Amino acid sequence: MTLRYSDKPQLHYGNQGSASNMWQRFPQGAQPIATAPQRTSQPIIVYEATGLPHWALHHNSAWRKLAPYRDWRTGTTSWRMDGTEISNPVAWSMPQRKA
Repeated sequence: MTLRYSDKPQLHYGNQGSASNMWQRFPQGAQPIATAPQRTSQPIIVYEATGLPHWALHHNSAWRKLAPYRDWRTGTTSWRMDGTEISNPVAWSMPQRKA
């Protein structure tokens, strides 16, 4: 077996291919988490590295998941932080508004 040397680093995990394929896990328009608005009350969709989306708000220096709570008396649903922290968010997007 011969060794081949290259001037470019080669690191592959499974079937990922190149680093540009990472953004294929997220919907079109997703942006890096560093650009996410942190001082707002508007919920956004935050994505984990696996591409799993969560509704979230930035609170106490962390991204917190939002969950629906149903009022058993009136039947209305409200969205609240459930106390779960998203440990490693990598991307975010704004929800699409329907016309």
